[in-house]
Formats: sequence, structure tokens, C-alpha cells
Amino acid sequence: MSERELRVLASMKLLAFFEQQQLPAECTSRDDVERLLGLHAAKLLKASFDPPIRELSGEVYIARACVSEVTAEGFSALARARRQQPEHFDDRSPRRPRARRLSKIGDAAGEEKAGPA
Repeated sequence: MSERELRVLASMKLLAFFEQQQLPAECTSRDDVERLLGLHAAKLLKASFDPPIRELSGEVYIARACVSEVTAEGFSALARARRQQPEHFDDRSPRRPRARRLSKIGDAAGEEKAGPA
């Protein structure tokens, strides 16, 4: 694999990690925060980042990111990555189903149809 492909794979594995986490979730690893910046720019996830810190050496980094959501585009990108390179994503657990949202009117209508027991 080329260096670029390895970077993309590392980013997709990080995205897969956050797909499995209860969000919002915090990240403080400098390497992972850098990857999250790219995933955020690509609109594969939503995250907020602490302001950059400039050290006396001149190095600039972001100490912390908080991932709030994996976007629909992120789920699509992960599905594509899993199809193309299943050997790198074989530890995947099933995706958690999203909760259904029902309005109060919908809930009441469902109760009326069920009738008394």
C-alpha cells in the first residue's frame, strides 16, 4: 500500500471506531485529532475542536476534539471501504439501529388501534 492509502485506511478505521461509540465522544490523541480534522472537512463526521495551541518550539496542534455524529456520507464511505477492503474491517459489530421517532399523535393512534387487552 502507498503512504496515501495507509493514511486513508487509518482515517477510515478511526471513523469506524467512532461509528461504534456512544456519541458525543472525546479524542485527545494528536494523530487522531489530525485525522478527525480531515474527516470533518470531508463531511464524514461532525465534530468540534479546541482552539489551536502554539508551543514555544513553534509547533501548532489541537489538543482535543469532540465527535458528535457520523454523517450519512460517513456511513456510505465506511460501507464502501468495507466492501473494498473487508480484511481491514472484519471486527465490525452490527450497526446499531436508529431509534424511531413517533409523534404524540402517532403514539395515541397506535394505542387506539390496539384496543383493550
